[in-house]
Amino acid sequence: MHLAPAGDRALLIDLGDVTAAQLHGFAASARATPGVIAVIPGHSSLYVIFNRPVERWALSPPKNDGGLRARRSTVRVAFDGADLAEFLQRTHQTREAFLSRVSGMTLTARYLGFRGGFAYLEGWPEEWAMPRRPTSRPVLRGSFAIAGSVAGFYPIDTPGGWNLLGRTDASLEHAIAPGDELVIEPVDEITAPQPRPKPALQLDYAEILSAPLATLVGAPDWSGIERGISPGGAFDDVAAALANRAVGNPSDAPLLECAMTGPRLRFRRDAFVAWCGRVQRVRAGEEIAFGRVTDGLRGYLAVGEREGVVAQIDRGDRLVIRAMRGPHDAGIGTIECEVTPSMDRVGIRLRPFQPIDVAIPADLRSCGMQCGTVQLHPDGSLVAMGPDHPITGGYLQPMTVLSDERWKLAQLSPGERVRFVAAQPPY
Repeated sequence: MHLAPAGDRALLIDLGDVTAAQLHGFAASARATPGVIAVIPGHSSLYVIFNRPVERWALSPPKNDGGLRARRSTVRVAFDGADLAEFLQRTHQTREAFLSRVSGMTLTARYLGFRGGFAYLEGWPEEWAMPRRPTSRPVLRGSFAIAGSVAGFYPIDTPGGWNLLGRTDASLEHAIAPGDELVIEPVDEITAPQPRPKPALQLDYAEILSAPLATLVGAPDWSGIERGISPGGAFDDVAAALANRAVGNPSDAPLLECAMTGPRLRFRRDAFVAWCGRVQRVRAGEEIAFGRVTDGLRGYLAVGEREGVVAQIDRGDRLVIRAMRGPHDAGIGTIECEVTPSMDRVGIRLRPFQPIDVAIPADLRSCGMQCGTVQLHPDGSLVAMGPDHPITGGYLQPMTVLSDERWKLAQLSPGERVRFVAAQPPY
């Protein structure tokens, strides 16, 4: 068992070779530790996130408490996938023999990752293993697929490189948690699952006339992390708190996060509005188009009942970002990068000005992530994770942005030059 800091508020605990039951037993123990707000199982690790900076007292490793009581459900699968014929030929069996053996097979979710709460399922026979496809292709939600001896259901429409063997009509987007057991029931035919409708952005205080780049955000919500739902929250939590306080709201009250430009609203009631450091009173029926965001990429629109405390604070140089090495300490100190246009609340891709000479382990296993995790990808680019990040990833994590510096990621714009500087651990 090896512990490594992952920023100032998290630890990565490498458990070595453990079974799925042992992994989930250690996770249950870690969740019971005082101050822990989230535990994210990886393939053979736990990513433990605390509600305050980690100190030495928090470094005691968790114990295997015997695991958790598994939820079991039956999943109907029509085995008619694009790669089924190749699979049957490779495994030297007829379709009938395969269906007979796969009926009633129980697969266990070891950990989640990728997108939509994709569950990596154990229990697929080793002799039925197939390597990943050489390239990705569009994959429909509900597809059942394998890669190596691991199985999985694609919970959403997405590119993927696994071998497609069948489909289910079950809605599995963020429906599976680590430790869940899925019993396979082969069927002749299924109805294609429909995507969940995305709820429209609605405000109780105003009619939205235009809001092309606006997101309603509130306090981070950790309740869905076990089903692969990232906690979200305001990307620039400092600016969001200042906007809320300016109209008398709690610091983490829901408000609009806007990229580049603000919305156009028609107000339903009298209110006070904070936008980019300014507070104004609005009347019911008034129509206002909020302009471009100043001093960065993202601005916050807060609405309250009274004028609160309007504070202007010096937040320092937003293009110098302090980070801690690790959890995969590759010995990187300072990195200068250009911000690319490939960016959203999931993550920001950065191009280093100098190649990063780091040997990436060939057997690197997926592990947890948080907002502020910085990944090194095989093409040499870096990706800094935002509040809507995938909960696990299979790339090297050479550094993690400090919690009080993450707001700087939110304000980066394409073409800017940013410098990541390694900071010392807080313990």
